[in-house]
Amino acid sequence: MKKAFTLIELLVVIAIIAILAAILFPVFAQAKAAAKKAADLSNVKQISLGITMYTADVDDMYPSAYFHRAFNPAAGGTNAGYIHWSGMTAPYVKNIDLYVSPGDTIGGHAPTCFSSADNNSGKGAPGGQTANICTANPGIVPPNFVRGGAIVDEQVPRISYTVNSAVIPRYRNITDVNRGINIVSQTALDSVSNTILIAGFTRNLECLASSSITSVTRSASHRSTNAITRDAANNQAYFGSAEDGATRPAQLFGLNFQNLRANNIFNLCRTAPSTSYPLIVYHGWNNWSNQGDNYGMADGSAKYRPFAQTIAPNNYQWGARAFTDGGAPILDPATGNPVIN
Repeated sequence: MKKAFTLIELLVVIAIIAILAAILFPVFAQAKAAAKKAADLSNVKQISLGITMYTADVDDMYPSAYFHRAFNPAAGGTNAGYIHWSGMTAPYVKNIDLYVSPGDTIGGHAPTCFSSADNNSGKGAPGGQTANICTANPGIVPPNFVRGGAIVDEQVPRISYTVNSAVIPRYRNITDVNRGINIVSQTALDSVSNTILIAGFTRNLECLASSSITSVTRSASHRSTNAITRDAANNQAYFGSAEDGATRPAQLFGLNFQNLRANNIFNLCRTAPSTSYPLIVYHGWNNWSNQGDNYGMADGSAKYRPFAQTIAPNNYQWGARAFTDGGAPILDPATGNPVIN
């Protein structure tokens, strides 16, 4: 007689395989996510080291988050696009692909202004972002800033990371200079190993809503973040630039985490875009598990941290002072005492 499997035996084998698959597939998915998280941490570290090398060549000074090519528009001309911190530091990082996180579900943010002629250096734009949105004026803008009839920002083609504006300022033009905003020396920081320099960008385009763009789906990848507020209770936005008024706010506070959670601000910015939210909504604090992210520190190191831990007043990792705004102290929203870095 020829031996063969019975139908019941085959069904038992199939059932065992299905059970094993159900057990192992989530494990494989977790392993894949862990590998992406590790690669992202490596990216953050390389970028942080690149910025550190940049400071070594410019008298220990950090770059600005971005500035306008026409730094003094009143003298003639237009803003003519941005020169972004990634454009300034890319020669030190060497590989522009490191600016895109392997776990970024939108593949990174495109520059605010880029040319459709070369499709953003072949990188295109995430869904919903619009190419060629900054029209050039050939009579004003130097030709090397224009491709395909559009102003081109000096920025990497795609980016998944942003910077802490308490250290790397919105030093855009003469109005910010007149406001008293300043670029920062590394030696001015209280604790370079415990001060955040780089953080993940939000992957929600709606949370980058701004009056400087006409559609919330367009990119605003030049934006920096911070964990500072002008209101101890309600997390009023602090820009660290001319938008705060002609003079520095009377007091600056660390974020009130209870208020952030109670008002669900990180989701609210998606459904009701506004410029009134604290700038922390630009940060993808929940890009990875356990509601945290990989952070690059001012000494070039990098580490995963839960977001809530980074804003704890007794170990405040976003800078104990607004270094870009005259070194104003950051206060504990609960007690009014200075935070500890």
